[in-house]
Amino acid sequence: MVEPMQIAVRRLSSDDAERFQALRLHCLQTAPEAFGSSYEEECGRDIAEIRSMLEAQPNAVFGAFAGDLLIGLAGFAVSPKAKKRHVGLLWGVFVHPAWRGHDLGRRLTAAVIEHARQHVDVLHATVMATNLSARNIYLGLGFTVFGFEKDALRYDGKSYDDEHLRLDLR
Repeated sequence: MVEPMQIAVRRLSSDDAERFQALRLHCLQTAPEAFGSSYEEECGRDIAEIRSMLEAQPNAVFGAFAGDLLIGLAGFAVSPKAKKRHVGLLWGVFVHPAWRGHDLGRRLTAAVIEHARQHVDVLHATVMATNLSARNIYLGLGFTVFGFEKDALRYDGKSYDDEHLRLDLR
């Protein structure tokens, strides 16, 4: 196993499209209640579309790599609407279960925050209310809770509540 200091966090490029898609589909299968997207919606995405998404500016996806193996993800997006361009969104944070406990969720989120500082004044995130480890990472990095959404997602007949978070970058 690679030691934590040997795990690199960097922005993904179009060259990483296949690895991104494989890990994204894995996270949607293994933690379907944690994401607004579903495996069924994402599995048919064309690789050219994913390459384009990874190159879009100022949006970005960051990955954690153990050697050439992509083991974690975190995305950043800005609204295309002019009146909302000051607000960014942290999305899709996931660390492969075999690599949890190496502080990668925090490192990936911190990479998104640093990127977001160059583009927006506010960063939003959503976390499943019962996901205490993710919630603690976000709160530890300065996010604050500004809302609670009961029954935000439903999967396999079960409801999941979300907390809405905000980080002021000004």
